[in-house]
Amino acid sequence: MKWFSSFSSSPPGTQKGLSLIELMIALLLGSLLTIGLVQVFTSNSQSFRQNESSARALESGRIATDILSRAIRNAGFFGCYPINSVTNNLDSTDGEYEAVLHGFNTLGISATDTGTYSERPASAIAGTDFINVTGVRRPGAIVKLNQDIENTSDIELTAIGGLSERELVYISNCEQGDIFEITKLTAATKKIEADDSKGSNGAPGNDLSSNAPPACNLPGSCLSADYRQGTEIFQPYSEAYFIGNATGGGRSLFMRQADGSEIELVAGVEDMRVRFGEGTVTTGVQNWRAPSAVTNWNNVLAAEVSILIAAPNTNAMDSAQTYCFPGWEDCVADASKLTTATDRRMYRVYTFTNALRNPF
Repeated sequence: MKWFSSFSSSPPGTQKGLSLIELMIALLLGSLLTIGLVQVFTSNSQSFRQNESSARALESGRIATDILSRAIRNAGFFGCYPINSVTNNLDSTDGEYEAVLHGFNTLGISATDTGTYSERPASAIAGTDFINVTGVRRPGAIVKLNQDIENTSDIELTAIGGLSERELVYISNCEQGDIFEITKLTAATKKIEADDSKGSNGAPGNDLSSNAPPACNLPGSCLSADYRQGTEIFQPYSEAYFIGNATGGGRSLFMRQADGSEIELVAGVEDMRVRFGEGTVTTGVQNWRAPSAVTNWNNVLAAEVSILIAAPNTNAMDSAQTYCFPGWEDCVADASKLTTATDRRMYRVYTFTNALRNPF
């Protein structure tokens, strides 16, 4: 009995369990450690979202700024700009003719903060500005006349480049200029034709009936002027940049192409504002005006564009952000010009100014 009793008894100093106080202390320490880890995780997660949002906003802003800046700098470039005029030979009576795409009434740049301009795309979001630019570009390669053009609309080229039938082309000898549609292209002989005929497939065709002597001995069969061998051929375009609703939600910067189709360029561009600097070459810009306030585009020397970028993350900020848009507003002197966002996305404002290098 004595041996059994000593075997079943616990050795002196051996702990049988945790006391209530020890258990509470352990739970407290574990809770503090868990809270600390959660706070570290939350802080790192929020920092990651903000860094990601900042990077996405920076990327969208940089790309949109570069695209718009290039378009504005090239606005109104018509090669060797004619001293007299540009003759638009496109058939305005044809059912395929669209004044916005084929009229080239504004040789350069136009924009508006209202819906009254015919160039404004129908899908542009109300209250946002848009920019319409016209000009010419090379057809993927340097294409020149391989022979003189006199009293004819049959044109032999040094190369075809990226030209194809039903596309528009532009030619200038620095005195006169002609815009016409290629109605026939023969790649083997590097020849294009501009027939006086109705168009199809979205192209309006040509109306050469007004081209009369002395430049044209047979009306309806030639361009408005004679062009010599070596004269370069370009492609004219009329393109619009605007803010539209993106397919996947939100807003984006869109471009209406020369053929009338619209493509999404940069996601996250929420708004765009444009204003123009008027003045003379000797005085420089004297007044900045909203697009609808410009009365003489020949006096416009510069364009200033401000775009509002929204990062895609919906909870990037701890609270709704306040920003100053457009960027030329003095929100420090007048706090009423500040805008408070309706969500917790990160917003960035990018503003740039471009001189207009080409005549209207």
